[in-house]
Amino acid sequence: MRVIFFSGLGTALVAAIIWFGAIDTDNRGLQTLQIPIETTTTTTTTTTTTTSVPMRTPIGTLPKVKIEGEVTLDHSSSISTVGLDAITFGMTINAAQKAAGTRFFPITPRSECFLAIPENGPSGITFWIAENTVERIDIENELIKTRSGAGIGDTELLIHELFGEKIETKVLPNSSEKLLIYVPSDLSDKDFRVVFKSDGRLITKLWSGRVPWVEMTQIC
Repeated sequence: MRVIFFSGLGTALVAAIIWFGAIDTDNRGLQTLQIPIETTTTTTTTTTTTTSVPMRTPIGTLPKVKIEGEVTLDHSSSISTVGLDAITFGMTINAAQKAAGTRFFPITPRSECFLAIPENGPSGITFWIAENTVERIDIENELIKTRSGAGIGDTELLIHELFGEKIETKVLPNSSEKLLIYVPSDLSDKDFRVVFKSDGRLITKLWSGRVPWVEMTQIC
């Protein structure tokens, strides 16, 4: 009888150990599964809050051009009434690519006027190519500013303080957005403009170019 009793008791103890061990194993499994969920959430949040410069997707290529030297475009590049760094308005697209030290890729269908982005260098730079020459450059990168240091994130007040009476204001229809247009006083620059787009308080985009392309609010 004692043998049967202790044998039954031993069986019961083994069953209990297996039972509680299974529960503990399940709990550890649940805790392990929670880790990647939290990590994914954190990663997603970080990506959402840090992505501020628009990413463009090329839709084709241009005829190959021989590029010599290094990329000249970087976050210290500056835009003016004549162009972006060594890339000046009126340059052929081949000359502009050589000056930039990188190839350009179209992001709109190639026609008499199309948009292109540099293969290398900062994001947020878009070239308007009209009849094979660079006629306008759009900036959507807050680190690239004018030679006077004005750029995305600055206030309308600062733009007026920097450029005074050379700024003409245009309110966009059915919107609180404005265009603060820098008009040069020199006759030699009469066909050039720098435009600051505002949400009504802060600058959200800027571009420079020659008339009439610099005056367009829609993509050519």
